[in-house]
This record gives sequence, structure tokens and C-alpha cells, in this order.
Amino acid sequence: MRQIPVPPAPTGREAPPAEIPAPDPAGGAVAEYLRRNRTEMLILVSMSALYFFAYFQRIAVPGTIFDELQSSFHTSAGAVAWLAALYLYIYGGTALLAGVLSDRFGSVKVLLAGGLIMSVGSVLFPLSPSLGMLYATRALVGLGAGLIYLSIVKALDSLFGEKHFAIFLGVTLFLGYSGGLAGTFPFERLVNGVGWRMALLTAGILCTAAFLAAALLFRKNRRIRQRRIPLSDLKFRKILGGRQSRLLLVVGPVTFGVYFLVQATIGKKFLADYCGMSSALSATFTFVMMLVTMIMVLSAGFVSRLLENRRKPVIVVAVGLALFSIALLEVCARFGLGRGWFLLCYVVLGLSTIGSPICSVLMKESNPSGSVGTAIGVLNGASYLAVAVITNFAAYAMDCFSASAKRTATAVIYPRAAYETIFIGCFFLALAAFICALCLRESHGKSIYVEKPPAEGRRISGLTSTHQ
Repeated sequence: MRQIPVPPAPTGREAPPAEIPAPDPAGGAVAEYLRRNRTEMLILVSMSALYFFAYFQRIAVPGTIFDELQSSFHTSAGAVAWLAALYLYIYGGTALLAGVLSDRFGSVKVLLAGGLIMSVGSVLFPLSPSLGMLYATRALVGLGAGLIYLSIVKALDSLFGEKHFAIFLGVTLFLGYSGGLAGTFPFERLVNGVGWRMALLTAGILCTAAFLAAALLFRKNRRIRQRRIPLSDLKFRKILGGRQSRLLLVVGPVTFGVYFLVQATIGKKFLADYCGMSSALSATFTFVMMLVTMIMVLSAGFVSRLLENRRKPVIVVAVGLALFSIALLEVCARFGLGRGWFLLCYVVLGLSTIGSPICSVLMKESNPSGSVGTAIGVLNGASYLAVAVITNFAAYAMDCFSASAKRTATAVIYPRAAYETIFIGCFFLALAAFICALCLRESHGKSIYVEKPPAEGRRISGLTSTHQ
């Protein structure tokens, strides 16, 4: 017969039996990751706080207070729109420089320099007594803000690595874009209560507090370690020479430029002029649009991962949504459709921003690994330069129709034809971006950068050189 083994009698010295682990609840892995990377999360939040105010400045001025600025300084729509264009030209140019600086000197120094400059400009802007001072302080804000985003991108690459880069880029954009959300309806209500100067001064003081908190955190925790790259290795020709990069430099900037024009410059004023909406109601439309944008940028990385790390489908759909939205805006304006249709247009345009972080990720995967900041800096800088050019076009179109505009005590109301001209121009830009998006190469979440083979006859320091 088979004997059944009898366990030995307990002696009192044995270790207690191990507890059977409970099943990991949904999201447990995420909670454990956040617990193990608590310091990285604090750094992420501190960087995002500065990006919050950078994006708040883009949306709030002049879009939400367009009429207030025009009335306070007794100037034209073009002059007010130039506040947006000036910010964007400086921001775009600085973004190109910021990518190189963050690759060369490290993201923390560049980020804090940008935060300091932006804080000073944010406090001085609402104190400006003249239009010239307004432009000067706005330039400071644009200069500082232009150094922030690319520094954050470089830091994310160091903190979280390639595997989680797309996810945490989406989280950062979500937190930053919430500043844009605050710059719509909540800011409009604050301006209605205390005036635009006091509202922006409050924002400037809070921005300064965010900068000081970030500076203290970075001084205490030195978690970001980056290899400094010689300036000789940061070649724009490597980036601009690739067909994929050139396509992305059309797709990303044009799509974002069309979106941003509506969100931050003319969207609220168009609803007030054409539909006769109140300031609060038109700001609510741009509030909803920004809320949709935040959801899209947060979900972009997850959607791409669900598609097995494919980037191209997300980008093509995003540009298609922008094209459809602008076409629908033109139809609604031409045939005088109801307000609900315009809300639909704004929501669809917000949906198109799902492609914004994916364009940055694909730009990263299409260029040398050591030039992340420079590559995305080129894309980001081009995006805001495109916004500036499109904004100038819109301002010129509005000024062309100024003779037929109606003037009231608080605003200048531009005719339908002015906005139709703007929408038609944006439609053809979006169409060009859509065609370029169809020509993009898929990366499947991996680097697709390939160094070109050496070209005969090109020699540097006695060695055959790769033709860049």
C-alpha cells in the first residue's frame, strides 16, 4: 500500500506560511509603476506646470480677449492679431534653437531659463501702458515659452525611455493643454469679473510660483542625466534632408496651424461676429474644443499602441478630420446654418489634434537617436511659424474687409466674407497636408532612420564622408 506522508510536527521555530497574493486588480501594474517612479512623476508634473502656463498664454492672448485689447488700445484687428503672430514667430524660432540647446547643454538648464523669461514677460505684459510695450513683453513671453516644450521632450526621453515615450508625451500634452482650457471660458469669466489686466497679472504671478517650485525640485533631485552632444553632431541637414522629415514638416505644421488659428485667434471672435453669440457663449465653444483636444492628445499614445504602434493611420485620420472640419465651417458660414453645426465643426477640429503627438513621435523615429531635441524642435518650430503665417493671412483678410465692418462701443464686427476667405485658404492648406500624410512611411514604433551610404568624391579630414 502506498503510504501517505505525514508532515512533521511544528517546532515553533518555522517561518509563518507565505500569504497567497491577491489577484492584481485592473490598473495595479500602472499603480506599481507610478509608485516605483514617484520622483520621475514629480518632475513630470513640475515640468508640465510650466507648460500649462506657456499654453495658457497662447490661447488666452489675444483669442479670448481680442475685443478687450482692441478697445483698450484703440487699434485695428491686424494690430491685435500681430500680438499672436509676434508670439508665434518668436516661439517658433526659439523652438528651433531650444532643440539644439537641450541636446547640447541638457534639458534642465534650458527649461529653467525658459521658465524664468516667460515668468518675467507674463507679469510685465498686463502692466504695459502702450501698444509698443505690449509687443515687447509679449515677445518675452514667446521667447521663454519657446524654450520649454522641447526641453520637456528631451527630459521625457531621458526619464522614461523609448517604450513609454509616446504615453508620457501624451500625458504632458494633456496637462499642458489644460492651460489652454483655462484660457478659454474660465479666463473669459475672470476677465468679465476683474478685467483683463488683473486676470493676466494673476496668471503671471502663478506662473512665477510654478517656476520657483520647479527650480527647487530640480535642485533637490538630479534624476535627469544626458550625454552632451557636440554642436558639430547636431546637423539640421540630416533632419531636413530626409524625405520623411520633409513630409512631416508639411503635415504637422499645416494641420496644427489651421487648428490653432480657430482655437486661439479667430474662433471666439468669429462666433461673436457671425452668429451674434455673447462673449461667454462663444468662449464656451472654444472651451469644449480645447477639452476635446486634451482628451485626444492624452489618448494618442494609447490609440497608436492599440494599432500595434502604427503611426501613419492616426496621422492620416487626424489630417482628414481637419480637412473635413474646415470644409464644413465654410459650408456653415456660406449657408447660414445653426449654432449647433458650428459646435460640431469645433469638436471635429479638436479631434484632429490626436495626430499632433504622433507626428512628434514619428519625427523622433525618423531621425538619429542622439538628436531627439533637434528633430522635434525643427517640427515644433515649423508648426508655430506656420501658425504665425496663417495668423498673418487671417489678419490681412480681416483688414481687407474693414471698410464693411460694423463698429460698436466695445468691438469691431467683421462681415461673413472675411471669414469665408480665411476658411477657403485654410481648406487648400489642409488638402495639401492630407496628400503629404498619405505619402508617409510607417515606423511600427521603431527607429527607421538609416544613415546614407558614403558618397564617392566627398572627403573630410582625409576620409570618405557620408553625403548628408
